[in-house]
Amino acid sequence: MATEHASGDGVRQAQPFRLFAVEQRVLAQNVDGKVIDIGTMDSKKGEYCARLDVDEIAVEPKRSAELALKALVDKLSFDYLDGLFTSERVVEVSGRLQDYPSVEFELDETLPRDMVDRTPPHLF
Repeated sequence: MATEHASGDGVRQAQPFRLFAVEQRVLAQNVDGKVIDIGTMDSKKGEYCARLDVDEIAVEPKRSAELALKALVDKLSFDYLDGLFTSERVVEVSGRLQDYPSVEFELDETLPRDMVDRTPPHLF
């Protein structure tokens, strides 16, 4: 469920997402339940490193897959991740996604003022 809060440039609506580490891949899920493959999860000597397939976004090695996913969240914006959901095809996962390491998070989507309250901004 999305939550709204106001800022100087409009209303921000927080959109929920989840990242999963599934068989050396990083999968993302949006609020609609769409699951896409967005990168790799490498593990060597007990450390995990998440790397996206595009734009060379990667995190330093972490002690667990969950920590690597959490570090990846800090490098994502709503527009970037939403763009991936638009361009990537849906993936099928064998088994239950809930059984794999994951993190839940929200990213702010800025909505123009006229889409929120239907009143034009004041002119001075």
